[in-house]
Amino acid sequence: MPLLLVDALDPPDATALHAHLATGCARCAAYLAEADATLAHLPFSLDPVTPRPEARTALLVRIEAEADRPVVSHKGAPAPKPRTLRMPAWVRYVLPPAVAACLTFVVTAWHMVDSMKTQRTEFARLIGGREDHIKVLHSENATLAARMKRADDDVSHALGARKFIVLEGQAGQPRAFARAWFDPKRGAWHFRAFNLQPLGPKEAYELWFVTPYGRIVPASTFRPDERGEAYLVTTLPADVGPVAAARVTDEPSVGTFQPTGAIHLAGKAE
Repeated sequence: MPLLLVDALDPPDATALHAHLATGCARCAAYLAEADATLAHLPFSLDPVTPRPEARTALLVRIEAEADRPVVSHKGAPAPKPRTLRMPAWVRYVLPPAVAACLTFVVTAWHMVDSMKTQRTEFARLIGGREDHIKVLHSENATLAARMKRADDDVSHALGARKFIVLEGQAGQPRAFARAWFDPKRGAWHFRAFNLQPLGPKEAYELWFVTPYGRIVPASTFRPDERGEAYLVTTLPADVGPVAAARVTDEPSVGTFQPTGAIHLAGKAE
């Protein structure tokens, strides 16, 4: 095998050996590969020597002679020169940028898909949170509607109730509301409030009634429970006369004779 690689065999022997290797003999192919590897490492075992100038000329002449010599097949006829597959020049120039562009597109698309998956997961989480919040709001609205109905039922069932006041939450408490109605048999005002915010330990809400002439009469102080609800019954002095409106302010817990705090609820008599 080494002789075949260095072209040291006689042409008939070399032809026969080439024909045998062409049959696909695995053992001989292994010997040939081993010999080729051995010969490839032989130059590394030699001491480096600077070649003579005429050696380069002789080498080039031999290369040209070998290139022009026809290859003889095992049948003795000249074998055709092996054709070397070579891509056209335009392919060699266009293919690398095209491959790079395709790889860039694939990587970019993958990142976009991954980003879209992340955004979709985040949107799903946000939508789920919004749906839970909407359910809570629906529940609160249902509870609020039930409380309003209960307050209206109290008014409608009040014996002989003739005067009725709807109090709505002001800027500081838009969700608060209240109802006040007069019971002529008891000569008292019933008052029920909802969704009031808690106050400090030294503060309380105070209910006021307003006459048609602008007189403001204190009725009673109160503090809502943990749900923001309050119910009270109060009577007014006999000299107050008719009532035109009502309001609720925040005052010191002991109460005052004139409003000093902010108005949280207000409404006119119907």
